[in-house]
Amino acid sequence: MFAPSPQPVDSFENLRSRVERLLRAREGRETNHFSLPLAAEAPDTAGNDIVHPTKSIGEFLDFLADSIPLGEVYLFGGILRDLALLGRRGFNSDVDLVVEGHWSHCVAYLESLGAMQNKFGGFRLPVAGWSVDIWNAQETWAIRNGCVEYRGIASLTETTVLNWDAILMDWRTKRFVSRPGYLREIHERILDVVLMQNPNPLGMAVRVFRHLCLKDAKKITSRGAAYLADATEKYTFDLIRSEEIRSYGKSVIQKPIYDLFHLAMLEEGVSIGERYGIATEALRRELNL
Repeated sequence: MFAPSPQPVDSFENLRSRVERLLRAREGRETNHFSLPLAAEAPDTAGNDIVHPTKSIGEFLDFLADSIPLGEVYLFGGILRDLALLGRRGFNSDVDLVVEGHWSHCVAYLESLGAMQNKFGGFRLPVAGWSVDIWNAQETWAIRNGCVEYRGIASLTETTVLNWDAILMDWRTKRFVSRPGYLREIHERILDVVLMQNPNPLGMAVRVFRHLCLKDAKKITSRGAAYLADATEKYTFDLIRSEEIRSYGKSVIQKPIYDLFHLAMLEEGVSIGERYGIATEALRRELNL
């Protein structure tokens, strides 16, 4: 399968344009499109008949925002990351949304559309060929489990696995909420780990390794490097590879990359920079480079 080359955005205006072009398109990613189920005579909380958008994700977001006039709908995480880093051709994932405000109104609307609740308390439904997940901002996993204190929607930028995921877009205003330096880290392709806690720690390690091996990242922070080194102490390469194939269908994680971080973990009493210098030289000797 073709892997698009990174095309990092250089401004939020550029990213906003990418989002609009993708989500206002009249087709999803599937050739055999499926749309929202049509429910008959399902009144909303205001007594109006619920209208079911089917043409695009953008249209669905418009209707969802209208269903919670005292709340906001945000795009979150992966969709913004992929569009910011790779552009439209690089997005091939679910669409994640978070709602801040009248969650009960949102739930009533989603249930009228036949959305299914998942084990983490969010809802999932297909829209114009895309799989859409909707979450209550204050009930996301990291907030609910006390890993991050909720102090407003910006708190969600502290709950992501990667720094590249730490961004939201308010659908009404099209304004972005992100961590400081987000555009620079995307443009320079600097990879960092934001929150160490995760309900799927093995899957999290796979994600970080994949970004390195797919060459999405040019640099990794010392915190990110320490995280991967620690992951090699917890998980064997075979276990990581098996989980990667189970989740993604194929493996791109290279054993020399895994070995680099594992060797660095074994070097004690030196700075992190020296650790990776020693590990790199050891790996070169082992591979006869």
